[in-house]
Amino acid sequence: AYNRNLSIYLLIGTVFIIMLFLFAAVRLWDYALLYNKIKEVDKTKDEFISIASHELRAPVTGIKGHTSMMLDGSLGIINDRVKNSTEMIQLAAERLNVLVEDLLDVSRIEQGRMKIDSEPANISRTIKRAIKELKVQSDIKGIIINYKPFIDSFPLINIDTKRLDQVFINIIGNAIKYTDEGSIDITVEVKNDKFLEIKIKDTGMGMSAKDRARLFEKFYRVQNKKTKGITGTGLGLWISKRLIELMDGSISVDSIEGVGTQFTIQFPIVKNKN
Repeated sequence: AYNRNLSIYLLIGTVFIIMLFLFAAVRLWDYALLYNKIKEVDKTKDEFISIASHELRAPVTGIKGHTSMMLDGSLGIINDRVKNSTEMIQLAAERLNVLVEDLLDVSRIEQGRMKIDSEPANISRTIKRAIKELKVQSDIKGIIINYKPFIDSFPLINIDTKRLDQVFINIIGNAIKYTDEGSIDITVEVKNDKFLEIKIKDTGMGMSAKDRARLFEKFYRVQNKKTKGITGTGLGLWISKRLIELMDGSISVDSIEGVGTQFTIQFPIVKNKN
């Protein structure tokens, strides 16, 4: 009787275990199907962003071209009222153009199609170009940009100068955007004879540890009372980080609320083969 009961219990236990395995297998299958559906939706989303961005590019370029011709008098003299409206249209078109270019960059990076043409270059020229391009914005806010290279001779680093222009314009532009008064200090120095280190430090509003931890996430923007009214897509830093990494560099951020923010970028120095 004992052996018969034991056999029954073993049979029931075996059936129960088999049922558990079957249940787990069914759930795993469901999760696999759901994962594939999510991947398909994500792929469709990326394709839509890419196509939509390309389609938007042409009309935005057309709007910018025609408003420029209106403002420079190519299409005849316009009164002040029309001029003000045209300037607003041009500004809106420029903002839309930035969004379109950002979305195209996101699409290229995520699909592995971002082309990086790195070659040994002097980073000082790139920094100076970015400062020059952003001079109007900094002057309007009364913010001084101090460029302090702590080295006399710049070692070469492998960079795509066009893409690094984009990175510096984004980061320095953000520093101007989030700083109401004070200055932005840009320093360059060699670290351990291996890396060229660029620091961009502002005296702006700073950010919390929570915001700092998520700063390089796609579409993430710092949201509080101080940032209300400041426009942006939340894509600039995400794109900048990936561009830097594609050039074998790194970027980090330190920030204190009410004090300011500092970005640190490093690139390996090109070793002299001689």
